[in-house]
Amino acid sequence: MPWVLVCVGVLAVCVVLRLMLRARQEQQHSRAERVRRTNLYARLYPLIRDLSVQPLEQLAVLEDQVVIRLLRPAREVRFHYEEQGFDPPTPEMRFALAQALAGDFPFLADPARYLFRSRRHQLPNGQRSRWYEYLLTLQEKERLLNRPGSRSRFQDMN
Repeated sequence: MPWVLVCVGVLAVCVVLRLMLRARQEQQHSRAERVRRTNLYARLYPLIRDLSVQPLEQLAVLEDQVVIRLLRPAREVRFHYEEQGFDPPTPEMRFALAQALAGDFPFLADPARYLFRSRRHQLPNGQRSRWYEYLLTLQEKERLLNRPGSRSRFQDMN
């Protein structure tokens, strides 16, 4: 009989955790939808759309900017919020921005192609800040660099 109570307790905990997870996912989805309706996103989206015709090596959503690094041709583009007339986004908005981008650019959400990482670093004032990045996987990078018609840097050296 005690094992039945344990099973019921474990089941109840699982149900509560599942409900909490669902509520959190809905909240994140709602924030991503709100970000999509902002002027910042309206200005950032076409830039990433135009750049994404080439393989992106990294897309990082930082405190003060979005950094887009192209694999080939090797190039880096920075979208500084303040230079574009926007206030830096809050930490929650940065996460929502990263999620909205993955929703609108499905290749970013493909785990075989990109890793999504949450990063932290210390600011000069001692506070910690969180930022997010999509990083091309090594396997995908190797595949893109070694595909027919593509010269790798090792071939350029010969």
